[in-house]
Amino acid sequence: MIEKIKEIIFRLEQKRPLLKKDLKRILKPVAAAGCVILCGLLIAGYCIPKQVTVFIDDSLAVTSSMYDTTSSTVEQFLQSQSIDFVQNEDKIDVALDSAIEDGMTIHITKEICVDVVADGKNHRVEMLPATASIALEEAGVDLGEEDMVTPALGTPLKEGDKVVVSRVRKERVYETETEDYQVVYEADPNITIGDMKVTQKGRKGKLRKVYEITYVDGKKTDRKLVESKVVTKKRDKVIGYGTKISFGKPKNLTYKRKLENVRAVSYYFSGSPVGCYGLPCEFGTVAVDKDLIPLGSLLYIEGYGYAIANDVGSAIKGKVVDLYMEKYEQCILWGARNTTVYVIEEGKG
Repeated sequence: MIEKIKEIIFRLEQKRPLLKKDLKRILKPVAAAGCVILCGLLIAGYCIPKQVTVFIDDSLAVTSSMYDTTSSTVEQFLQSQSIDFVQNEDKIDVALDSAIEDGMTIHITKEICVDVVADGKNHRVEMLPATASIALEEAGVDLGEEDMVTPALGTPLKEGDKVVVSRVRKERVYETETEDYQVVYEADPNITIGDMKVTQKGRKGKLRKVYEITYVDGKKTDRKLVESKVVTKKRDKVIGYGTKISFGKPKNLTYKRKLENVRAVSYYFSGSPVGCYGLPCEFGTVAVDKDLIPLGSLLYIEGYGYAIANDVGSAIKGKVVDLYMEKYEQCILWGARNTTVYVIEEGKG
């Protein structure tokens, strides 16, 4: 531009000498034209496109886009590019009246919509991405101490999530229960072998139990024992079984045969065995040699008492009898010994 002005002045000087006022008259419009051109250049420079990167977080994903813009402010830029931003709802990290700068980055966080379900109602909540706890606050839902929240209060939410509140109520129930006593057998040396006697009566116990019942949204979900207190202590029933061996025979015993020096061996089987005569094997039944003592015979055995010949055995030959005992401890006590057997009634075999 200056070169052009110099050229014009040179040409005028070649034509005629110029007075000072003539030169001013000529330069004045030229200077004005230069100002116009300079302003145009400034405007053109101001309108050079600038590069802006926009990040949008919709809670499901973060997208980024790059733009070339000649907008002067952020608000103008968003409008001109039709960028998804809702004022007073979405969050932006720059002021809307901020000037656009080349290389500028803008972060926009979109408002999300979640559902809060509580007390049989669904609350639609629109908010910026936050935790389940914030969603409950936005929905105006209060929590009790025992209430459950799914997902947990500190869980970050995203678009379309649902927060469910389960109302939990607990109550205590007091109940009285009975406790059955046990039947205990104890050896008693004061009782004749074969006899039994109740030495302690049984008594049921009483318990006061406290159960905690849990209800979730009105439905019973759990019952838990939290306390148990003995009101009346139970007492077991004790039955003494005889271990006293008493030899001799009852007075005025009438019998048909007397067998002396009979080898008497004690035995015991668990379960419910039955002899070949057909009676259950229990105290008062014995195994014999049926050729010597017919099955079904009624006997009196010194130290053992009355008995019925109920069974046989391959090892029982001649003057040998096996005595069934109620307890294994009685077998140990009796062992094997010689005794006298009185045949009171003969069986038919």
